Amino acid sequence: MPPTRTPATATTQTVAQVNQTVLLEVLRRHGTLSRQRLAAESGLSTATVHRLVEVLRAEGLVEVESVRAPSSGGRPPQLIRYNARAQTVLAVAVRPRRIVGVVTDLGGAVLHEAEHHWEFAGTDHPREVAAGELTGPLLALVDGLRAWAGHNAGAPRALVVGVPGAVRDRTGLVEFAPALQWPGLRLGGLLQERYGVPVAVESNVNLVALAVHGAQAPSGVRDLAAVVVGIEVGAGIVLDGRLHRGRLGAAGALGHLMSGPAALDRPLGRTGDTQARVGDHAVDRRITEAGLTVSGTPAERVAELFRLGREGHPAASRLIGELTDDLALVVANLSTVLAPELIALGGRLFWESGGELPAAIEARLQGRVPVMPRLVVVHSTTTELVGAATAAARLADGATFITH
Repeated sequence: MPPTRTPATATTQTVAQVNQTVLLEVLRRHGTLSRQRLAAESGLSTATVHRLVEVLRAEGLVEVESVRAPSSGGRPPQLIRYNARAQTVLAVAVRPRRIVGVVTDLGGAVLHEAEHHWEFAGTDHPREVAAGELTGPLLALVDGLRAWAGHNAGAPRALVVGVPGAVRDRTGLVEFAPALQWPGLRLGGLLQERYGVPVAVESNVNLVALAVHGAQAPSGVRDLAAVVVGIEVGAGIVLDGRLHRGRLGAAGALGHLMSGPAALDRPLGRTGDTQARVGDHAVDRRITEAGLTVSGTPAERVAELFRLGREGHPAASRLIGELTDDLALVVANLSTVLAPELIALGGRLFWESGGELPAAIEARLQGRVPVMPRLVVVHSTTTELVGAATAAARLADGATFITH
């Protein structure tokens, strides 16, 4: 007979930790509250709230204000507020040509920032890269952030790192990051062993989605997608307020959306159908193929494309129309399958279009999708750090990395 499995149960310590996290989340959402209101908003008993508030006060995570709330009869109640300055966390975003990182307090206020440029990363450098080259610059940057925090604001309590690739849920295994040439890198375990604090590794697009959700949640948005069109094309997805990663963290791989039956005859490669049409390298190639004489950086070439389109240049207008259709199909597929309330759009195509692309996509899809989401443009290169800092604050509080 197979051995019987004993059901897992939560220990008293685990329950207390979860309840502390609940209280901190309530205080983040509502600001200053009395213990009675804190009990009502959290669903915990008044006795539990009184006990846990004292624990959180001892840890410096909450403070009691000197000014009391208005009395409804009897002694005015004390007001409890979340102390975002109690601890620091580290948020890092790894990109194809540079790593950026910040030290923040638990409220996301940036206390210090740093960046490191590296030369070997990116698809322009196809040679094999040694493991030390992959992790060395990242570890050096985190070491520097950690040292600054320890000397100036208190040792960091958590670390979140975003990478441009699929990350296996919970384990921090970077399955593959083509933009970095990182195949199967166990980054989470390496960072956890080195720094000894709670660590999470997440895809950059998921961090963008977390940041967008944090900004939109007060207005009631529960379902959204953050689409980032860069060297790779991907989406971070939040459903019912929770980050949706899918099996092995593979949800949102929009670059591999198939555009027609011919795609069924091609094996899975590093570049999918959609990425081959709207990814950064593809757009640069299509500008050249259209016979457009534009120069400068890739971003400047895209900006020039839209300038020529506004002036009525036939080839530029034609290419802009084709790109609009390609991106409209991405938005339509997401809208039809997920029906999100909002889709945030990031990447140089959207930034350099002068606001034209979202309006053009919306016009193209009117009457063609069951429910049209609201489209907004976000600067994903800064937003992903906001998402990483938010996730790191939850880790420091003892939460299970924001909504698995």
